[in-house]
Amino acid sequence: MALFNRNRPVSTDFAVFLNTFLIISTVIVFAVLVFISYQNISNEYLNNNMADAGKICADAASDYLLLKNAYSDESDVSRLMNIYLHSHLFEDRGAIFLTDHEGNIIYSNGLSIYGEDTGSFLRMVINSVDTNLRGGMYQDAKELSGTSTRIITALKIEHEDMYSIVVSYTEASEFINQYVSIIVFPVLVSMIAAIALFIGFTGLTIRPLKDISRTVSRVSEGDLTARVDNRYTQTGDSTGMLTLSSDLTEMARDVNSMIEVLENQENDRAIFISSIAHDIRTPLTSINGFVTAMMDGTIPPELHDKYLTRIKSEVDRIRSLVVSMTEASSLSHVDPELMEEFDLKDALSDLMAEVEPQMRTKNITYELKIDETGGTMVYGEAQMLCRVLLNIVTNAIKFTPDGGKILISSYPDKKEARIITVEDSGPGVEPDKRSRVFESFYKADPSRKQEGFGLGLYICKQILTGHGQMIRLDESPTLGGAMFIFSFPTPPEG
Repeated sequence: MALFNRNRPVSTDFAVFLNTFLIISTVIVFAVLVFISYQNISNEYLNNNMADAGKICADAASDYLLLKNAYSDESDVSRLMNIYLHSHLFEDRGAIFLTDHEGNIIYSNGLSIYGEDTGSFLRMVINSVDTNLRGGMYQDAKELSGTSTRIITALKIEHEDMYSIVVSYTEASEFINQYVSIIVFPVLVSMIAAIALFIGFTGLTIRPLKDISRTVSRVSEGDLTARVDNRYTQTGDSTGMLTLSSDLTEMARDVNSMIEVLENQENDRAIFISSIAHDIRTPLTSINGFVTAMMDGTIPPELHDKYLTRIKSEVDRIRSLVVSMTEASSLSHVDPELMEEFDLKDALSDLMAEVEPQMRTKNITYELKIDETGGTMVYGEAQMLCRVLLNIVTNAIKFTPDGGKILISSYPDKKEARIITVEDSGPGVEPDKRSRVFESFYKADPSRKQEGFGLGLYICKQILTGHGQMIRLDESPTLGGAMFIFSFPTPPEG
C-alpha cells in the first residue's frame, strides 16, 4: 500500500504533525551544519595558530644567525637575543627556546613548559626533528584538555648545532566565545524567530482549512445554513488575510456558493413538491369525482363521453408533468448518432411561424437579425436544439407585455460556435436572480399565478451543456428587458 493515497482524506492534525516533523528536521539539519562549521572553523583557528608559531620559530632562528654574523662579541649576541625572545611572550601562553643538540637551553624567553620536565621535553622534540623531518620544521598539536591545545614547533638552525623550539598554547574558550557571539547566537535567534513565524503563519493558514472542513461536515449532516466565515472569503488588511492565498479564498467562496445553491435548490424543491402535489391532487380529485359520479349514476350514461374527455384531459396534464420531470434528468446526454447539420435561419423562420398566433394575441412584434458570415449551418441534435429555441422564445413571449417587441439575433463566434440572443421588452430579471433561473424547480415568482413547473430554462441549460455550449441571462441594452445569450455548435470541419 502506498504511503500517500490521493483518495485518502488528510486531516488537519496530520498537517500539523507534518509541519512539526519539518520543523524538527530543520533544527537537526541546522545543528549538524553548526557542528560541521564549528569543526571547520576550529581547524582553521588551530592552523592559523600553528602558522604563527612557525613564523616565530623561523624568525628566532633567522635573527640569531643575523646577530651572530653582525656581532663578534658573544655577550652582545646573548643580550640582544634575550631582548628579542622576551618580546615574544605569547601573552604568557608560549615559550621560545634556542637549545644545543643535547637539549640544553642557550636562550629562552623565560617561560616554562606546563606539566613537563623541560630538559626531557626538549630532548624529545629534538629527537623528533632529527628523526621525522631530518633538519626541516617539525610541528605537532596535542589536546591537553577540553579547552586547551599545545602546539610544538621546532627546526634545526642552518649551519649550527642548535635548534629553535616554540611551545605555545591555544585556549578554546576564546574561539568558542567568538564563534558563539559572531555566528551561533545571531543564527540561533534568527532560526527561533523564523520557526515562530512559521508556526504562527501555519496556524493562521490551517484555521481557514479547519473552518471549511467544519462547514462541509455540518452540510453533510444536513445543516444547509452553515457557511465559511466571511474572513476567509474576502481579501482585507487584517493579519489573518495576509496568510490566505488566492486559492484558499477562492475555495472558501466556492464552498459557500455550493452550499447556497444546495440551500436554494432545497427550498425550491420544497416549493416544487408542494406545487406538484397541488397539480396532481387537483386533477386526481376531479378524476375521482367524475368516475364516482358515473359509477353511482349521478352522471347519466348519455354524458359519460363528455366527462371521459375531461378525465383524459386531466390525465394528459399529469402525464405532461411526469414527462417534463423525466426529461430534465436525461437531456444532458446527447446521442452521437442523432447529431446532424441543420440551418439555423430556417429553424428560426419555422419557429416564428409556429408562435405567431401567441404573439398576435398580445400584439407583439419581432425582428430577426441573422449575420450570415460563415454560413448559418449549426450542428447537434436538431430536435433538442430547436426545443431550446422554442422554450426561450415562448418564455420571452410570456413576459413581454401587450404591444411589446422581441429581437432575435445570431452571429458567428470565434470559438467554432454561433451565438444566439433573444431579447424582450418585458420587466427583465433582477441581477441577483439571473444565475438562478437555470436551476431546476426555480421560479422567479413562486406565486401560483405563474404557469409552468420551473423546468423550462433548466431543460435548456441541460441540452446546451450536453452539446458543450453555454447559456446566460443579461439585461437587453436595446429593449430594456431580459436578454438570453446562448450558443449552438457549428459543423465540424472536414
